[in-house]
Amino acid sequence: MQGLSLIELMVSMVVGIFLVGGLSSVYMNSKGSDKMRAQISEMEENARIALVTMRQIISHAGYPTEKALDIDRPFYVGVDNIPNPDCRGGGTDNKLIKHKQIYKKKTTDANRDTIVVVSMLDSPANTSPSAASNITQDCLGTVVEAQCSSDPLTGLYNSSEARVYNYLYINKPSGRRALTCMGSLGKANTQPIAENIENLQFLYGVSKGEDNLVYRNANDVTDNDEWSNVVSVQVGILVRSEKEVLNKEERKIFLVLDKKIRTPKDRRIYRAYTTTIVLPNRPRT
Repeated sequence: MQGLSLIELMVSMVVGIFLVGGLSSVYMNSKGSDKMRAQISEMEENARIALVTMRQIISHAGYPTEKALDIDRPFYVGVDNIPNPDCRGGGTDNKLIKHKQIYKKKTTDANRDTIVVVSMLDSPANTSPSAASNITQDCLGTVVEAQCSSDPLTGLYNSSEARVYNYLYINKPSGRRALTCMGSLGKANTQPIAENIENLQFLYGVSKGEDNLVYRNANDVTDNDEWSNVVSVQVGILVRSEKEVLNKEERKIFLVLDKKIRTPKDRRIYRAYTTTIVLPNRPRT
């Protein structure tokens, strides 16, 4: 048996180093690509959950109950005052809205929109098959008490005041971003809908008659006193990745509906998503 010479051994080692280095580079690139794909997949899922859930909540705006009660305003925005009537029987502990933040201290953010969706409340005592699509609870699943419903015999003395308010906004605990819903029928609970929602914007479709639709922001709708004519809502969200996966920090500008959003300077991925929600309970004028 004849061994290798020193020169042959050195050549073999150099060739081996190049091969290992190439394989390591391929492995690292593949690992980085897998991490990025995983983050994008998670972003897509967060966006889907956020838009589907908001569609379910917002599409009920202006629901008039099975008795077709009139509701003049399907939304509240900003810091508008919301009435909080007494339920049948009265008393300080028998108010319609249990969660005080909705009608007293709604969170506002200059860069992110918020919205309170308004619907009438049917009686929870109605268990007939025709009542399957009735609204008797808020976005957290809290069921209205019978004395606070629109039932003319057991509910509020003024049935048109029996309304449920679902408050959609972005919560920011400890630097996180979560699309959150707060229901008016529970005393202190909120429910995160989807994580890593960086920004939230709304535009409101105002009917001008003869299929003429104009989209305005909340301030313009208020200034023109057009809330009763809102028949659809455009929703825009900016979603970010949970982890920082880009090679270098960068700051981007996204147009989310009518607003330019500047992202923080970091190594996260950002993507914008939009959808339009038709309000079936709002008549076109």
